[in-house]
Amino acid sequence: MIGNDIVDLQQARRESNWKRPRFLEKIFTREEQQFIQSATNKELAVWTLWSRKESVYKIVARLGRKRFYAPRKIHSIQLNSAVTSSLQSSEGQVVFEAFSFVTRSVVTKEFIHTVAGLTDAPCHVTSNCFSLEKDDYSTQHKMTRKEVLKEYALQMKVSDKELRIEKDELNVPYLYYKNKQQPVMVSMAHHGFYGGYALAGLKKGCTTEYTDIHAPRYCNKFN
Repeated sequence: MIGNDIVDLQQARRESNWKRPRFLEKIFTREEQQFIQSATNKELAVWTLWSRKESVYKIVARLGRKRFYAPRKIHSIQLNSAVTSSLQSSEGQVVFEAFSFVTRSVVTKEFIHTVAGLTDAPCHVTSNCFSLEKDDYSTQHKMTRKEVLKEYALQMKVSDKELRIEKDELNVPYLYYKNKQQPVMVSMAHHGFYGGYALAGLKKGCTTEYTDIHAPRYCNKFN
């Protein structure tokens, strides 16, 4: 199982004032709040932890077949390092009830992209994030799907014209080739001027690679 989330930091500043009273208390545990207050860059700490929660939530919702809102129940543990604004891979452990997850985030000054997987269910994940021309929903929706289909077509050496993505009643995406559902897990995300995705089941192994700050391509091995 996989999940991913992306935060456009400028969009987040416009939409949410994380410094307003009780914002942190409603979303983060006491340990997470302490981590935020002690971080070198508190804003990046807030949205990195939030991105971890969102990416894990997509897995939990898929497993439980229901949607819910309880951000404090999905929380990071063993927080002992500051979050910086340089392009880097920030790893973290997240728990929800009896489930444990590993998360990996690309943290930049423009966006944060997180991919999550179950700790006890190793899988190889191909993930990518990219900039969008516009921040309207139609552009976000179309471009994110287009990038997913392009990646799958490239990896599997098939025509993207015969690929499509459909979502179920919980908005869980599934990929189809020639009207046949493919044995690959898909997670998509978009926010502001950025989109991202994660695909599990494409291949047996991969290595980490970055192209540039606005379009880092990378693969994660969760194990």
